[in-house]
Amino acid sequence: MFYRAAQRGDNGFFKYLATLVAVFVAFIIGQIPLLFVIDLFSGKTSRGAAAMEEFQESMDFAVLGISQNLALFLVLLAFVAALGTLYLCIRFLHHKRLADVLTGRRQLDWRRIWFSFGFWFGLSLLLELVGYWLNPENYTLKFDLWLFLPLLVIALFILPLQTTFEEAMFRGYLMQGLGLLFRNRWIPLLATSITFGLLHISNPEIAQFGLALMMPYYIGFGLLMGICTLMDEGTELALGLHAATNIYGATIVSFAGSALQTPTIFRLRELDPIQVLIAAFVSAMLFLLVASRRYGWRDWGKLFRPLPPSTPLPEVESDME
Repeated sequence: MFYRAAQRGDNGFFKYLATLVAVFVAFIIGQIPLLFVIDLFSGKTSRGAAAMEEFQESMDFAVLGISQNLALFLVLLAFVAALGTLYLCIRFLHHKRLADVLTGRRQLDWRRIWFSFGFWFGLSLLLELVGYWLNPENYTLKFDLWLFLPLLVIALFILPLQTTFEEAMFRGYLMQGLGLLFRNRWIPLLATSITFGLLHISNPEIAQFGLALMMPYYIGFGLLMGICTLMDEGTELALGLHAATNIYGATIVSFAGSALQTPTIFRLRELDPIQVLIAAFVSAMLFLLVASRRYGWRDWGKLFRPLPPSTPLPEVESDME
């Protein structure tokens, strides 16, 4: 279903190339407000170059005197611009519905999105409770209602646009395009997962914990969402997983060196990346087990079989369906 939906519209190579260029340009333009504010505040700080150097290492906007909520909002603007541009290119260059890129179903299955979001968010809370029970001294309560309320609004209404863009681009647009090109599923799965991981290479977690520990996490998370997309014939489960991960990290628990420096409820004094990797692997296997039982994934061999020949599909009139 997922790759049959991909056959709709105009899938010419240059349409894909033009879309990638347009989205990249939109992302750069979307960073202009952030860069303007950074330049404005860096000129006001008495520490000057030292503050900028510390900021570049930690990516903590508080170093420059910028509110963490304002910084998060400005960072997300680039993803909002990229998502809007991706939608326009899908609609007017490829002549598809956005739903054709996101799912093989006629429309998004919101029950699947809410299931994966709730399961992953709840599992994250459960693992956090275990971590607190084992080492409560590692947790510091940082809750500030007047900082948390605007953060919650941003996390619930704007942060999902960032995760939706990444899923629409990687697990949707690129995975479909590469599948149509190579006529299989495993090359798109590996290519999009590795690319997804490499795009996080500038995250401060990489500098703090090293490539050898953090790259398997990012690439592995990309593989999890890619497998869910291919087995379930749509990105709905990946959309929920990604949103739950980022909303949890932005609102519940943060740590020094995190890419999301926000006024969370708790802050960790130390983070053990080995424990994170183990917990992530166990959580991913558990999710795949539960999802496969819930949605009847039995044909795992299709991940490695060639795609069937293309067949004409009827056009769908409304982009909102």
